[in-house]
Amino acid sequence: MTQFTGADLIAQGLADLGVEHVFGIVSIHNMPIFDAINRLGKTQIIDVRHEQAGTHAADGYARATGKLGVMIASTGPGTANTITGLYEAQYGSSRVLVITGQAETAFYGRGVGYVHEAEQQVSMLASVCRRVESPRQVSQLGPCLQLLVDDLFTGRPAPGAIEVPIDLQYAETSPLTLQPPRIDLSQPDSHQITAAAARLLASRRRIIIAGGGVIASEAGPALQTLAEQLDCPILTTVDGRGAVPETHPNCVGNYYNSAAMYQNLSSAEVTLAIGTRFAVGVDGQFQHQTPPGDLIQIDIEGPMIGRTHTAKFPIQGDALAAITALSEQLVDAEVNDDQFNQTIWEARDGLRGAMRKRLGRDFPQIMDIIRSQLPETGLFVRDQTISAYNWGNQQFPILRPRTSLNPSSGAIGPGFPLALGAAVGTGEKTVVVHGDGGFMFHATELATAAQYQIPLVILVFNDSGYGVLRWLQETRFGRINETDLGKVAFATMAESMGVPGQRVKTVADFEAALTLAMQGSGPYLIDVDMASFDPMEISIMPKRNHEVDFGLRKS
Repeated sequence: MTQFTGADLIAQGLADLGVEHVFGIVSIHNMPIFDAINRLGKTQIIDVRHEQAGTHAADGYARATGKLGVMIASTGPGTANTITGLYEAQYGSSRVLVITGQAETAFYGRGVGYVHEAEQQVSMLASVCRRVESPRQVSQLGPCLQLLVDDLFTGRPAPGAIEVPIDLQYAETSPLTLQPPRIDLSQPDSHQITAAAARLLASRRRIIIAGGGVIASEAGPALQTLAEQLDCPILTTVDGRGAVPETHPNCVGNYYNSAAMYQNLSSAEVTLAIGTRFAVGVDGQFQHQTPPGDLIQIDIEGPMIGRTHTAKFPIQGDALAAITALSEQLVDAEVNDDQFNQTIWEARDGLRGAMRKRLGRDFPQIMDIIRSQLPETGLFVRDQTISAYNWGNQQFPILRPRTSLNPSSGAIGPGFPLALGAAVGTGEKTVVVHGDGGFMFHATELATAAQYQIPLVILVFNDSGYGVLRWLQETRFGRINETDLGKVAFATMAESMGVPGQRVKTVADFEAALTLAMQGSGPYLIDVDMASFDPMEISIMPKRNHEVDFGLRKS
């Protein structure tokens, strides 16, 4: 009879949890786990080229599917490489599980120079994870994994990690079936619901702000029903995009942090904020606007409520449960004041028109071409780049939940691996918008995309540098410093790793290239020569005192 080991327990546990894909890099400190997964044959391993990219990919997988994203790394340097990805997953409230190796238990923590030794690995992981497990006996492995997964599915989504010493991976043990985690819906307090509902009933000038918590809770349809009941405008954060289709009559879109929009919201009597921390700066907007009127704040984590703005009506609980409970008490509510709503719709339309005009002649066409060719179920991912700030994060219509992804922390570079993981998880055609500077962080994952024929279209908007920083330097200091990166032939680079690509200099060439890319079943890269297109205007300019001046300048 074949020996059942700790590695087999991990492989079987992942299968028990319904994990269909994991990302990873094989090492002497995790080889038994890789072998066990492949022998079992229920989970596909996606071999990435760097642990940071693999962790970002697991994050994108989790955000796009709502499932657990898993990355398997080695101990020491391999684990250290996952930290940036875990940081982004923590910031973006994403359920990512990192499984790492560790030195043999006999050498653990002794500092004797054991290969890949990391004495403080748990502390390192704990700085960016909600929970870290470190079993020291093989009998502890299954219970530790169960506790960890249960925790990740309780409350706000968050990443976690488990380190598995190499001798425990080889050690014989008994099979243990992991139970699917019980998802905690965290029912809201009925008194809090009643108080908030009474305030909403007494008002006819209400707005809703929907954050990423609405999507995490799968509460989009319930939110749409509530908004229709009240005929209430929904503004979203960048992470809340897609909670309600942006073509829906009640959806304003991601314009809450716009100064021009905020002026038209100031007469609101009540703001209902759901699943948002009121983060600033993620999409190039640096305002910290105070919600108008009385704030009703719904969040699954009590400490998040009132952290940024005083919430007169706090509601701790799951977004779906809270929205449903509110809706039941608002059946007889009067709809919003028509003139109030009309002011907001007009402000939105004015903003859209003005922003579109600032994009110049070519980029509105590029945006429209992408939307027309990307299926409604396709995913639209952005890195931190000029094209994301100026049109991707606001202007490009998002039609479904979990089809809009971006680095929540504001990091440069995660876009490509986030998109890679999202495409693996959904099997849907995925378009990622990148700058050339950020793309170079994980360009080697082109080889991963080619190896597994991932349905991914990579758009590199290439201005040979860190465009936003270059512009800010010119504005502030009258010169540029270390933001010119030189010219890179990205299509040639892609082809060298098995990904077809081409460089485009006109809108017509872009449309033809995107058509070809969308027709294929695997990855494709389009290198967009920014210098050949009509320039867009950049509309963010932090002052020295960190306030914001919305100056305009050509990119």
